[in-house]
Amino acid sequence: MGQNEFWLAIVVMAVVTWLSRALPFVLMRKSTIFGRLASGRFVILGPALLVSMTVVVVYSDLQQATGATSVLSYFCGLAAAGVCARLTRNAGFAVLAGMAAYGAALLVLPA
Repeated sequence: MGQNEFWLAIVVMAVVTWLSRALPFVLMRKSTIFGRLASGRFVILGPALLVSMTVVVVYSDLQQATGATSVLSYFCGLAAAGVCARLTRNAGFAVLAGMAAYGAALLVLPA
């Protein structure tokens, strides 16, 4: 892959990622059907999707974990994310806290 193809692939991935994030918000403002999805029963879909993806990723990694350090690191991140979510009620801060705790646990715990 040449230099131009590499940068083209990066730009295409960035545009597709941005569209997948921005398009739902644009559609919700302009459409009454999508606006109704943002309230009522469907409000829980966003957090539910985040939790389900997290469970799948963590479960598959925990199955392949060989030592107690990697398992303990996951649980440190999970605990930090849970505490932060409970205290701040902000999913973004909870994700950042979980990632920071996971990384810190990997650095601090013996290998």
